[in-house]
Amino acid sequence: MKATKDIFRAYDIRGVYGEELDAEIGERVGLAFGNFLRNKHNGGKISIGCDARVSSPELQMAVSEGASRAGFDVDIIGMVPIPVANYFTWKSNLNSDEYVAGVYITASHNPAEYNGIRFRHPDGTGFTEGNVEIKRIFFEEKLIEHNQGTISNLSSEEVLEDYMRFVSTKVGSLNGMKVALDPGNGVGCVVVDKIFERLGAETLSINNTPDGTFPNRPSEPAPKNLGDLIEVMSNGEFDFAVAFDGDADRCVFIDEESNPVSAEKIGIIVSKSLITPDSNKVLAGVPCSMILEEEIPKIGGELIWIRVGDVFVCEELKKHNAAIAMEISAHFFAPGLTEFIFDDPIIFSLKLAEFINNSSKTLGDFSKEIPSYPYEELKFKCPDSIKFNVNADLEKTFIDMGYKVETIDGVKIWLEGGWVLLRPSNTQPVIRMFAEAMDNNRLKEIKSEFKNYFDKSVEKFIV
Repeated sequence: MKATKDIFRAYDIRGVYGEELDAEIGERVGLAFGNFLRNKHNGGKISIGCDARVSSPELQMAVSEGASRAGFDVDIIGMVPIPVANYFTWKSNLNSDEYVAGVYITASHNPAEYNGIRFRHPDGTGFTEGNVEIKRIFFEEKLIEHNQGTISNLSSEEVLEDYMRFVSTKVGSLNGMKVALDPGNGVGCVVVDKIFERLGAETLSINNTPDGTFPNRPSEPAPKNLGDLIEVMSNGEFDFAVAFDGDADRCVFIDEESNPVSAEKIGIIVSKSLITPDSNKVLAGVPCSMILEEEIPKIGGELIWIRVGDVFVCEELKKHNAAIAMEISAHFFAPGLTEFIFDDPIIFSLKLAEFINNSSKTLGDFSKEIPSYPYEELKFKCPDSIKFNVNADLEKTFIDMGYKVETIDGVKIWLEGGWVLLRPSNTQPVIRMFAEAMDNNRLKEIKSEFKNYFDKSVEKFIV
């Protein structure tokens, strides 16, 4: 299969498996990655793990074989959540340079037919500029093979056990808590219920068998996909519920009254236990709600808007020494808690459980104390070949019109009574519109007005 440049995205390689991406491409990617690493390392070891998708074991082996042809030894840790794989690489490098890099096979929240490849630094964080260079090497250079490296299979169970021991040192007792869990048949099934129970919580899990076809709900844990979990919560037996996506790097919460709680509200609640005078910065992706601008200063925090994408969040965390970071897509980062910088929704959900367990209030109580404004996210189909041209055109249009514009990620416009963001997806052929307003009538006006601007811009680039 011949690879196209479209599968190389901002922070990973991703495509429909068997149509845009296959084992042959995966092996060449592994070899290109090894050639990239050769610019700094004369060999060494790479760790690689994968999610529960049907194609993941094959793609994991293909990338491993390619990297080994470049002269690197590869340790396969197998099917573990991506935060666990990142933790393994990070911990292994605390006292020695055991791994020069990591790789993880996943298409995150995309449908079952997709798969992808993500590259990780020795500290567990993802690549940014490196992805551009790997793409260039893949398409433009003659790939060089070196002495064949070894490929070894490590024990996934031992990796998971070590992670659970670490988490147990960061979160207190959950005795008395009752939590409903939905790993969505993703890789979170192998650890989420075990660690909640180890810390003392009573759990009920649904969709808790790994199945890469995602037979019971889509991999994306959006509230619209969580009907079964919300139904579980309707009997009033549980303190809260949490659902994960396919590779367990995102989590969505449901309160004791069956109400989904936004990522921003969860971030505000957990920030109360993480912000300190020495580390009070809170980072948030630009699509997040304006409630953060109101609430974070109340708890002693300083809000900083940042670009969307876990790899970019990690870079900003390093710059700002922040206590916490969040994205509207339900990625959560808490370096003040975890010691590492990459996102880990498993330990984050446990920390929320600890906070609730030590409080006289419920999750619903805390949520109701924070205001809510009408908010909507829309997806507009836009081919990968033109979506960034459309973004540039919209930016120019709005600046010329005199709007207050933020362009760190897409085009965000502050308006009277609300705001709107138009942002090209880094993983799908769409442009997303995020809009929020003080009331529903104003939200309707904003959506209509700016959808019209989008349509006119697309017409300029459609041949």
